[in-house]
Amino acid sequence: MERNEKDHREDYDQEVESERTDLFAVESAEEPEMKNEKILEEYDKKRREGKIEYIQSILEGILFRMGVDAKVMAGEAGEDIRLEISGDSGGLLIGKHGRTLDALQYILNRIYQKRFEDGEKVFVDAENYRKRRVEALENLALRLGEKVKRRKRSLVAGVFNSRDRRIIHMTLKGDGLLETMSMGEGFYKKLVIRPRARVNRNEEREVTE
Repeated sequence: MERNEKDHREDYDQEVESERTDLFAVESAEEPEMKNEKILEEYDKKRREGKIEYIQSILEGILFRMGVDAKVMAGEAGEDIRLEISGDSGGLLIGKHGRTLDALQYILNRIYQKRFEDGEKVFVDAENYRKRRVEALENLALRLGEKVKRRKRSLVAGVFNSRDRRIIHMTLKGDGLLETMSMGEGFYKKLVIRPRARVNRNEEREVTE
């Protein structure tokens, strides 16, 4: 017996309703998980903002006690925190070769790690000093490197912290005629630039063979 149009329509409506019910069941099952993810994301965001505001307020308090009229802008540097100080006319917060800035950064990292213990780092800059420092060190490395090659003897580039030593080292790393080495102990060490020792021809032959 042939089925009439009404029967076909009823079958179609039942299929649509069945699919809608199945879809609703899937959405209902996924909904709690999606909500939990959103809650966790929101929690992480708020916690992150709270940590940034906390260390920003610590730095502002230090500057206030120092009698320094400056503003602190806070932001993210990847997984770490960046604090930018503006209004430091005269370089009071930078100090010689950035040592006052380094001291501030060290103190803030100690405070931050004691409070949160999450491995994140706090970077402190003032008037874009860090960028200018990198450029100055790169130029210094190239200039002294040429001097060493002309004179064919070592020289002491200066006394630097580990970050500055690394900048000079990386600048000269690609120069096959030069090498750098650190001398001394403690946070600040001498950095020596010297002609790279030539490999003995017999040794070189053994290596190639």
